[in-house]
Amino acid sequence: MSDVEFSPEMRLFSPAGERLYLTAQERERFLDAANHEDRQERMFCHVLHFTGCRPSEALELSPGRILLAESAIVFRSLKKRKQDSKGRQKHPQYRTVPVPFKVVDGLDLVFGIRKTQKRGKNLDKLFWPMSRPTAYRLVKRVMDRAGIEGKQATGKGLRHGFGVAMVTAKKPLPLHVLSQLMGHSDTKTTEVYLQVVGEEKRQLIEDAWEG
Repeated sequence: MSDVEFSPEMRLFSPAGERLYLTAQERERFLDAANHEDRQERMFCHVLHFTGCRPSEALELSPGRILLAESAIVFRSLKKRKQDSKGRQKHPQYRTVPVPFKVVDGLDLVFGIRKTQKRGKNLDKLFWPMSRPTAYRLVKRVMDRAGIEGKQATGKGLRHGFGVAMVTAKKPLPLHVLSQLMGHSDTKTTEVYLQVVGEEKRQLIEDAWEG
């Protein structure tokens, strides 16, 4: 792969070589640890895990953003440029991320989405009316409970873990599709996840050797 200059946000390793993304095993441990939180906060963690969204994007979610029939969640992409090349203000940009049925079922059970949508009221009422620092502390608490330590034990580490999981799956997600799911402006940004493909494949081989 040719050398590409990535923004600091998109580095998967620190300058000291520390991993900045969660492995598949760590993501599973994060999910298990989230089960000890109350229902609302548990669902917040599940949304982060299954969508790769930014915590600040999850905090904007409300009943009107959940597509029950399609089993998908609509996010406002917060990192998209707000002005075009001519300096004109751009409309907010949204993206739809499919999720397992159990995720939307869980959201419906906890927040009564189906009833709310049927009534057509309070569609913009936030699921999690907490600040970003509070959300950060929630993620950190779950990481600690899961025994996940290091630079990767953050919301961004979970987001990067989602990206890595998508490109290392048995049927890897095409980069242009992953770019749309994660709200990247350019697929070149998404290419950063290809850096770890070799490493993840080697780990799979080593696991097979041990088996």
